[in-house]
Amino acid sequence: MNVTPNGKIARLPRDIRDQLNRRLDDGEPGNRLVEWLNSLPEVQTAQSPKSDGNPLSKEDLSEWEASGYRDWLAQQAALEQVRQVSADAAELAQAGEGALTDTLAQFLSAQYVVAAKAAVRRAAGAAVDLKTLQVLCNDVVALRRGDQHAEWLRLEREKLALLKGKADQRGKAGEVLKSKYTIEEQNEMLREILK
Repeated sequence: MNVTPNGKIARLPRDIRDQLNRRLDDGEPGNRLVEWLNSLPEVQTAQSPKSDGNPLSKEDLSEWEASGYRDWLAQQAALEQVRQVSADAAELAQAGEGALTDTLAQFLSAQYVVAAKAAVRRAAGAAVDLKTLQVLCNDVVALRRGDQHAEWLRLEREKLALLKGKADQRGKAGEVLKSKYTIEEQNEMLREILK
């Protein structure tokens, strides 16, 4: 599902793109970033006839900010969420306030929202790739099915608790009857109730 951004910067080695993304994230000015990029031997080597031979420009940086950098930001947010979920996993398990898979399902659902927004943004006004939509749709259907199953299970547990409560009440009523009345009196009361 990952669509590779286009442009000169997208063709640079990953470590340079990562450094650029961190510098963008730190708010470093575009002019300084373009100068820094053009001074790197890897960038000078990448400037071949197929990349038109011109050094990187502010326009190239703007194109990267609108595509690759945004994808990197989304990935960083997802990584932070994974770190947070991992850090909280032991606490959640200890608390026993629900299955960890519920938390994971919520996390994955959030990631699908990010992925869907990225797909729409990449389409830039054109139709989103049908295969991408089919994959997203199938996965969302599976997530929803899981949500519905979890809700059904919750309702079944509530129903079981209600039935257990009623059975306990009946049991207590039966014990009260046994302690206060003889077998003959109990049978007479039951006959009166069943009439």
